Amino acid sequence: MDYSRIINLIEKSDFVEFADYGDGIADEWIYKAEARLGLKLPDSYKWWLKYYSGGEISGEEIYSIYEMDFDSVRGGDIVYMSIVNGRNGLCGKEKLFICEPPGAGESFYFATDDGLNDGEYPVYRLDLSNKASSLYAENFIDFLEKRIISFS
Repeated sequence: MDYSRIINLIEKSDFVEFADYGDGIADEWIYKAEARLGLKLPDSYKWWLKYYSGGEISGEEIYSIYEMDFDSVRGGDIVYMSIVNGRNGLCGKEKLFICEPPGAGESFYFATDDGLNDGEYPVYRLDLSNKASSLYAENFIDFLEKRIISFS
């Protein structure tokens, strides 16, 4: 996958708040997260974690890995949010939420039930008013591009 377009989009955006390019998550924590979740994370998401760590697009947090114990961490850690969503009966392993903007009426998740396809999961948008899901992006990088462009 060519990441040059998303790198350029991130660098030129005034409302993307990610870590500086190259200041990302250690591989060890990505492996720990995958083990705890019981599934592999998509390649483009792992690339983003390794190079940008995490952050927000126009105030909407994109879940990442906080590099802290998953049972005691709070906030937008993808493993912690998976634990909370599972505990609250919001989803099982077929949906791995990556962004749940407060008050937006929508959430976004990796659809993991069919497994990885070329190292990627599609991203779905869940309309919270009627619980209907629709395909939003073919992969995580497409998701980032669409979110950034939607606020441009």
